[in-house]
Amino acid sequence: MITSLLAFLVAVGLLVFVHEMGHYLAARSVGVHVLRFSVGFGRPLFMRRDRRGCEWVVAAIPLGGYVRMLDRNEPDTEAPAEALPVPSGAQSFDQKALAARAWVVVAGPLANFVFAAAAYALLGLVGRMEPLPVLHAPPADSIAAARGLAAGDTIVSANGAAVRGFSDLRWELARGSIGQGRPVLDLEVQSAGSAGSASRSVQIDLSSKARELQTDSPDALLAAAGISPESLAVRLTAIQPGSAAERAGLQAEMLVLAVNGSAVRHPRDLQALVQQSQGAAITLDIVQTPAGNPYEEIPGSRRQLSLTPEASADGRLRLGVGIAPLHELTQVREGLGQALWRGTVRTYEVAELSLQALGRMVVGDLSWRQISGPVGIAGVAGQSAELGLIAFIGFLALVSISIGVLNLLPIPMLDGGHLLYYLYEWVRGQPLPLEVQQAGQKLGLVLIAILTGFALVNDVSRVFGF
Repeated sequence: MITSLLAFLVAVGLLVFVHEMGHYLAARSVGVHVLRFSVGFGRPLFMRRDRRGCEWVVAAIPLGGYVRMLDRNEPDTEAPAEALPVPSGAQSFDQKALAARAWVVVAGPLANFVFAAAAYALLGLVGRMEPLPVLHAPPADSIAAARGLAAGDTIVSANGAAVRGFSDLRWELARGSIGQGRPVLDLEVQSAGSAGSASRSVQIDLSSKARELQTDSPDALLAAAGISPESLAVRLTAIQPGSAAERAGLQAEMLVLAVNGSAVRHPRDLQALVQQSQGAAITLDIVQTPAGNPYEEIPGSRRQLSLTPEASADGRLRLGVGIAPLHELTQVREGLGQALWRGTVRTYEVAELSLQALGRMVVGDLSWRQISGPVGIAGVAGQSAELGLIAFIGFLALVSISIGVLNLLPIPMLDGGHLLYYLYEWVRGQPLPLEVQQAGQKLGLVLIAILTGFALVNDVSRVFGF
């Protein structure tokens, strides 16, 4: 809970600062006087005035921020102009040309996109370890098996994009499933043991699975299709107190290599053999690994343990362990130029996916339950922070893009709403009447309140499971 709260505050504070700094620097670049730069709303907790007369504020409500510029057409009850010192000769926002005002407005979302591209580039430079795009044997009755995929097949590309690790495959499926409502993978596959030979094309259409499971989740669809990265062994992640596994001496970080002499390399292999035991005692070949390094065997730790599976409330036999596959990993790392390019491309792709998903929600093709509010974001922030700095940076990039996209929507009160007003001014040659702008602000406030309500309802339903 504390981790989630701290991670959320850090993420919101940093990304709001980035967004408002974009507005601030753009305003300074065209000579507009800035009265206040605030991270948060409400009562100031910290305030400092610089030599230019701008107040730098950290306020009590950390759910946004603002840059208050000298603008005689836009009074602000939070920081009225007459309460802030204005140097003689200071230039007002409303006196600037249309292009300058548009630049100041668009610079906030642009800063969020630049931050995300830099974050993704940094992740590319640092590199990441992820499962090789080599397939484990799919179940005999799966879509993958029906399409001819087999153990050891290597996925070379998906939907025309190169696949370097398994996360690339998930991303391409997400773009089709969530963004377009078309969960189809056009794969280029190289058969096991045929390195250097010609590859073959395989199309995996998961539309029926998406309808059956009522999900657009790439992970859920890949699992349902029988597509998973090659597993070397079964790793024990947790031991249930009082279970048969605990009584037998099983411990987290152990690897299960065989059951009754039959090799197991994937969790479903272990699950199948446990069910086949029909409640009789089984013998596990196990090996202990050091904490945090399941790829290294502790010398002399190989041994056999016997235990009897126990029936659970649903009638299935269980050992009382948490299990996960042990994948062969590869390091995906990029040079500076490639990292900068891929960071920019990934930022564009995520922004495009966000807009596509929002469009599908508007027409009723995608559930509004996909939207998360502060509670949901805080939960994900905490989870990513616990996974480490790399995961948290990836989370920051994703949220930064979301902030940029949201602020560009043509809704009054948001940056996109101001740009809509400026478009009218550019076409007609005169500003939109002030009373129309004020009515638009009220409408925008209602729309934002509705969107916030959806997000909060979704947060509550996730927390309480309904």
